[in-house]
Amino acid sequence: MNLFKRCSQLFLVLALSLFSFTQTPQPKSSEAGTRAASTTKAMELKIVAAPSVALYGEPFSWKVTGLRPGERLKVKAVSMDTRKILWESEAVFEADASGAVDVGLQAPVSGSYAEADIFGLLWSMKPMKSDPKNPIAYRSDGVNGWTVDLTAVDSAGATATTQFRCVYQRPGEALVRIPLEKEGLRGFLYYPAEGGPFPGVIILGGSEGGLFEGWARAFAANGFAALTLAWFGYPSLPEELVEIPLEYFDRAAAWMKAQPKVKAGGLGLMGGSKGGEAALLVASRNSDFRAVVAMTPAAHMWEGHTLKFFSPDYKPVSSWSLGGRPLPYIPFKVSPEEKEIYQRGELASFVSFFRDGLALADPATVEKAAIPVEKIRGPILLVSGTDDRIWPAEEFCATIVTRLKQAGFPYEIKHISNEKGGHSSCLPFLVTANRGLLIDGDPSGGSPQADARGGYRSWAETLAFLHRHLDR
Repeated sequence: MNLFKRCSQLFLVLALSLFSFTQTPQPKSSEAGTRAASTTKAMELKIVAAPSVALYGEPFSWKVTGLRPGERLKVKAVSMDTRKILWESEAVFEADASGAVDVGLQAPVSGSYAEADIFGLLWSMKPMKSDPKNPIAYRSDGVNGWTVDLTAVDSAGATATTQFRCVYQRPGEALVRIPLEKEGLRGFLYYPAEGGPFPGVIILGGSEGGLFEGWARAFAANGFAALTLAWFGYPSLPEELVEIPLEYFDRAAAWMKAQPKVKAGGLGLMGGSKGGEAALLVASRNSDFRAVVAMTPAAHMWEGHTLKFFSPDYKPVSSWSLGGRPLPYIPFKVSPEEKEIYQRGELASFVSFFRDGLALADPATVEKAAIPVEKIRGPILLVSGTDDRIWPAEEFCATIVTRLKQAGFPYEIKHISNEKGGHSSCLPFLVTANRGLLIDGDPSGGSPQADARGGYRSWAETLAFLHRHLDR
């Protein structure tokens, strides 16, 4: 069972077109000619995206100038996702006293969202043609980022256009890509082409498996040597998340330390969802990791993920192994009826699988399966959403913090709690449209607005945290 879907399916391509909203009496031809001659420069409509190309997580603004004070402007955003599905949103703005509209600072008069929000036209998008009974999620391009074509139309019909792009790697700033295919390891290391050595970070994805090259490029563009490490669901690696050997991650850490462009003195480790569970577990037994970021993680080792889960004779298995032996774990608590509901794509939340599993497990099992986070040799950053419907990451993070404090953990502990955020609220500039469902229908939870804001905050905190502790 693959419950935790790509938290790192990222970003979008937006196309924005504006059209007339208020009906302004058209001047007679002679009057129009007079206005054009006397006020063309003063009233020239412009739309500006600053910067025109923004790096993943970088602040940006969209502004329209050349309007009359109080003039209304209708903005329509259209985006095509990777499946060629068109999405749209719209908002009506009223120009301020200077004749301008700042999309990030001004609340719309009406439209698909209500509050001042630079991300509003992103998270409020809806598919133009879809079946309401079968909702879909925006499928992002996790490699190339997304593009927005912005078109502004004022009440007189004048138009202005520009283009905005959000990318993982800033144009003109080259990155080096090194493949890792040694000692059974699979991944790609990215770092800036100039300078170095750089602080090293290993990136672990969740239960979808595979690689996250977009994330690695984004970290490298921010001054890190970043290794996206596949640990299952990739050629030459285990097909399913079952008894993954922890020694695999140790070999990856040793390889990273040997790279000339990786700064000495310890590595960073970041994982999301099931990868967050892995990050905490791996760092608890390997002193090479001096800073850990766990996004929507677990506090315990949980049952493995396999398609055999749906077989009548299925027996639970561990996610992890050490020395060839499976490690302790807490099994899910799932009824046959719930399995059927899940297979029909009608399950609203997986949270009860974990809450009930913890509640029904005997205390000895719970303690054996607890991740000994107090053994981690460096600071820990935790990220969660209060409305996560994949698993109760907010509660898991609270359990982790309590355990660390009770143990007198000597390093920094920081927990970012994204109010009303779901399982995807750790990712910046995510197209959160219809994000109540992940890409294959699994529930993520959260509100689109909360996920957008939470992701932006979480990414900024992550970069600052890792630089603060690894740049030394």
